[in-house]
Amino acid sequence: MSRNLLITGATGKQGGSVVEAVLSRFSKEFTILAVTRNAQSPSALRLAKKSSAVKLVEGNLDDVPSLFRAAKKVASGPIWGVYSVQAAVAKGTTFEGEMRQGKALIDESIKNDVKHFVYSSVDRGGNERSWSNPTPIPHFKSKHQIEHYLRDSIESKKSAMGWTILRPVIFLDNITPDFQSKVFMTSLRNTMKDKPLQWIATSDIGVFAAEAFADPDRFNKQAIGLAGEELTFEELDHRFRSVTGTGVGTTVGLLGKALKAGVKEVGVMLDWFKEEGYNVDMQLARSIHPHIKDVRAWLKQESAFVTR
Repeated sequence: MSRNLLITGATGKQGGSVVEAVLSRFSKEFTILAVTRNAQSPSALRLAKKSSAVKLVEGNLDDVPSLFRAAKKVASGPIWGVYSVQAAVAKGTTFEGEMRQGKALIDESIKNDVKHFVYSSVDRGGNERSWSNPTPIPHFKSKHQIEHYLRDSIESKKSAMGWTILRPVIFLDNITPDFQSKVFMTSLRNTMKDKPLQWIATSDIGVFAAEAFADPDRFNKQAIGLAGEELTFEELDHRFRSVTGTGVGTTVGLLGKALKAGVKEVGVMLDWFKEEGYNVDMQLARSIHPHIKDVRAWLKQESAFVTR
């Protein structure tokens, strides 16, 4: 019998990557309950057309009990699994809002006897370090707290719900041909200098989530760092030149400085990248997903950049 997966953010990059990975790998095993704020939006309708295994659930994370009620109306059985991702603080969700949404999903999942819960978090310096390191970055701090709330709630409520935490690094998808990306990459270059940074393609996050749902015993109570490649800015620039013919898009240094000074959270994050940074075990990640993309593969297969 097909198991029901409630996928939050289904029309976004991360949730959408989970939908794609489940459909391509385990379509006969799962029915996807794809959460969308508007079931009539073009992105939601495109998602529904992908497969008969996709059922749209209209709702939002500000009212999780109502969301679960809506999901049950379209599901043919109980909700077996939940994929939890909250919008980034920079995209309009406040720190308090992210905390409220993340905790509410955990509470409602336990209440509804969900069997496996996959939470999308962020790496904060490696597997063990991440548990004890909230970092000074607000949207990293929130995820640190939600991780602990997940573990503690299951224990305190004596729930049998399994869990997997995915801890991706910075997204390659953030590098785009537009001016906003050029300003950010300028600030990143000037901050990092010759220190390497780990990167991940958003599409690969979905593969790890799909694997966790397909083999919950293997991935139960596991927190997994996700990264496909680690590069200095110079190395990243070389990858771009080899695939596109031009380097990473940047602009004048003054604009990079203005971004870092003017947007506090960006400045705090960039300084953390430089002073501490990610520390994902990439060999472990690749052992789970051997085809995880490096920068060249991402540029050729998924990016908005013209390749030669």
